[in-house]
Amino acid sequence: FTTCSCFTKSSPNSDQTKLEMKETLRVPCIAIRQGKDHTLYTFAIDGKQLHSIAQISRIGRGEDFELVGYQRPEVQSHIAEIRNYLESENPMLPNAIVIAFDQTVRFHKTGKSTNSAQSGELEIPIPSDLNAKPGWIVDGQQRSAALRDARVSSFPVFVTAFATNSQHEQREQF
Repeated sequence: FTTCSCFTKSSPNSDQTKLEMKETLRVPCIAIRQGKDHTLYTFAIDGKQLHSIAQISRIGRGEDFELVGYQRPEVQSHIAEIRNYLESENPMLPNAIVIAFDQTVRFHKTGKSTNSAQSGELEIPIPSDLNAKPGWIVDGQQRSAALRDARVSSFPVFVTAFATNSQHEQREQF
């Protein structure tokens, strides 16, 4: 996994152009086409990095009382059980965390492909604004919270991700 700092030009209302530093995380990945409109991305990441690229969409009511979000509150007892397991001598989490990314995430082909799969690298922006993360954790919020809180220096996990700007599609996959 690599983290790089990229410089992007931004033009404020004045004639000056300034440079902003923006970090990105690059991970080896496999892209898989499903159906006519869906691409899934599978990769490994240090579980301690999950919360730098993804957040939780909490269920609630928005304006006009419409339903927003889809995740219930964290269950602290369940998180504690997982955390204790992660801190044990020989833990294993074989199930992938599912993340819905927005369109700022980019896939770059790097190798051979088959009829349905392409190897490559996923470029994930790491925003300085904590409310502008490119991903939403669709499945695995308790595991990701336990990874965040565990007294371990790192713990690699699998992620399966897809790109969408639709909260309806995120809720469907949840």
